[in-house]
Amino acid sequence: MKLTFPHMGNTYISLKAFLDDLGIDYCLPPVNSRASLELGMANSPEFMCLPFKKVLGDLIQGLNEGADTVFFGSSRGQCRFSQYGDLLEDILLSMGYRFNYINLNFGNITYGDVREKLGPVLNGAGKARVFSAVSKAVSTMFEVDSLYAHARRVRCREVCRGETDRAMFIFERKAKAAHGFRQTRSAVRSAENALSKIRTDSRLHPVKIGLVGEIFILSDPFTNLETEKKLGSMGAMVFNSMSTSEWMKKHFVRALLPIKPENRAVKAAQKYMHTDYIGGHGIYTIGNAELMSHGKMDGIIQLCPFTCMPEITAKSVLGEIQYRNETPIMTLILDGTTAEAGYVTRLEAFVDMLKMKRESQQPFRHTPKAAL
Repeated sequence: MKLTFPHMGNTYISLKAFLDDLGIDYCLPPVNSRASLELGMANSPEFMCLPFKKVLGDLIQGLNEGADTVFFGSSRGQCRFSQYGDLLEDILLSMGYRFNYINLNFGNITYGDVREKLGPVLNGAGKARVFSAVSKAVSTMFEVDSLYAHARRVRCREVCRGETDRAMFIFERKAKAAHGFRQTRSAVRSAENALSKIRTDSRLHPVKIGLVGEIFILSDPFTNLETEKKLGSMGAMVFNSMSTSEWMKKHFVRALLPIKPENRAVKAAQKYMHTDYIGGHGIYTIGNAELMSHGKMDGIIQLCPFTCMPEITAKSVLGEIQYRNETPIMTLILDGTTAEAGYVTRLEAFVDMLKMKRESQQPFRHTPKAAL
């Protein structure tokens, strides 16, 4: 059996190492591929969201390269994502592909779920070996996300523009070529060392921008048009509220704990919604925006895919958060046809506005009516 799986940001790094260590054969779809997105757009229902189109395109690419088994992580709840597993399978079958299908529900995933669903491709690996590989995959995911967070802190203060991006480009090239956890972690350590050697200007006090929104868009630089890099190159320090490791902490690590810790974002959102769930990660968008607006953020940007119902619901609350806490909030909606030039212009204008606001030390005034 030869496995393929869709991309979501840097998750392929830890997943690829997991498969390598267990000796599972796989086809890695092209990373950051416009061709994959266009394949997904051409074969998706018109009003499906950007993550669905990107996932479908990646799976088509993997099957075209010889995979005979598709791995997809679905979920449940009010977001349409809960139906994507079945819909992806139906579309691929209607296109003439024949394959084995592994649909793993990530709503509250456990080690037992991983072993049961991946059983056919584990090649007889014992429980201890599988448990070790799962543990290392989760650990590697946290290490990789920590590396990207380090890059965000350095990029906005670097003396020679582009050094951080070059260091991360080298890391991504090494990670893609790495085999197993040992080589992958070696690439992470090498990149951390490279970032620590980049000259920065400690006198700079960059504006701080928090990112909230739908997890796929926030985690995937290709679909969000490299928002973190663009803002960093404009001199802004970026804080991403919804990384894949944060998601893993909430849905995997939390499921293993006998006593569930309180979720600060969900609690903060109660001030506006009086519910702990509105589908997708909409409640986290609201809660994280509320927390960030009290956490010394100069501004907040909501990133979400076109037609995303939970994020549209969350957006209706952000104007009130903006008004109450006097923190500028901008919503950017993305789709496969988003024009990058116009997107960059909006980012530049937002960063310039935050810099001028800080320099003038004037409170931001914006009525709820104007926000809508």
